[in-house]
Amino acid sequence: MNAIIGPTSVRVRRWILLSAGLLAGLLVIPPPTTVACPLVVRTGPKQNYQAILGGYCRIYGSPGNAAPVSGGEVRRRAFVSNSDGDSVSIIDRDTYQVLKTLAVGDYPHHMIVSLDGRYLYLGNTHSNTVSAIDLETETIVKTLPLLDPYNLFYTPDRKLLVTTATRLGRVGVYAVDDWTQLGAAKGWTRLAEIPTGKDPNHFAFSPDGHFMYVSNEYSHQLSVIDLQERKLVRQVETGRRPVDMALTPGGKTLFVAIYGEGRVTAYDTESFKELEQIPTGAGAHGMAMSVDGKRLFVSNRDASTVSVIDAASRKVTQTFSIPNGPDMMEVTPDGRELWVTGRYGSQVYVVDLSTGKITRQIRTGASPHGVVLIDLVTPPQN
Repeated sequence: MNAIIGPTSVRVRRWILLSAGLLAGLLVIPPPTTVACPLVVRTGPKQNYQAILGGYCRIYGSPGNAAPVSGGEVRRRAFVSNSDGDSVSIIDRDTYQVLKTLAVGDYPHHMIVSLDGRYLYLGNTHSNTVSAIDLETETIVKTLPLLDPYNLFYTPDRKLLVTTATRLGRVGVYAVDDWTQLGAAKGWTRLAEIPTGKDPNHFAFSPDGHFMYVSNEYSHQLSVIDLQERKLVRQVETGRRPVDMALTPGGKTLFVAIYGEGRVTAYDTESFKELEQIPTGAGAHGMAMSVDGKRLFVSNRDASTVSVIDAASRKVTQTFSIPNGPDMMEVTPDGRELWVTGRYGSQVYVVDLSTGKITRQIRTGASPHGVVLIDLVTPPQN
């Protein structure tokens, strides 16, 4: 016999479903990182420290309202990938001294911090591997397979790991770290391969993680990828050789460096209408956003300069000189310094952002490229 459900029964059932939904929401573990800049990655109780990163929020369009942690022991580090040196330099940002240089795979480029904050992953493009650096011991503890990992990062919702495979002309979509012990890890599970254009390299995400924006340097296009449907939905003609990109807080404006035309182009991320062309200098390449999201720093690799763009007015307000082909950059979590790799030399440069002057010049390996700035904070024991 079928039960008859009256109005009272319906109300009770709705209340039960609603209560179950609220309970499920309360049981959801919050993501391990904040959505603000600087990016804060909290580790588990065994390691008892957290990593505060400068710079990366430019690809999420995150606001600048996260306060750095005070108190406790702090290790301020810079990690620099040396592409032609097949190594990574670890630099103490308080003494400006290279602490150690670790040998990695063939042609390393970009780096990310693992979701649990324990490791720094470095992509070795020509080796098809990722070196895992333990942030506590600052040693390489594992080499993982990953196909053509030129650039890699997690989506804003921390549900996917994505890569740009420059040699293969596509984006790789992977499941996030699905292991509990790195020693037993055999690599990431590939979920999709999405063709883009020629030499996809840099990227950004809509703040909700729905869309990914990818520059295709040698087909002169910007690809818009729907990460939910895992397919290419739009190609935008950009001009010669688009490379790095940055989002304003909120993600409504996307800045793209156009290397071959010495400028930055600003796009509306709803319509992808071109808002502005901003001349900077020959070889416009790398980008970094100030902690408050108000200033965009652009390296002009062939002009050996860095331009400062006011994000609101989209005008260049300052230009300063950096020798040896300034490449990738990051702003320190406290917002005071800009670290710039010199791609045509073996140096990384430290710029005081209050003056625009180089204050330090640090020798690294050959062709330094990627740079990641991390504050490792060990809170005081109770």
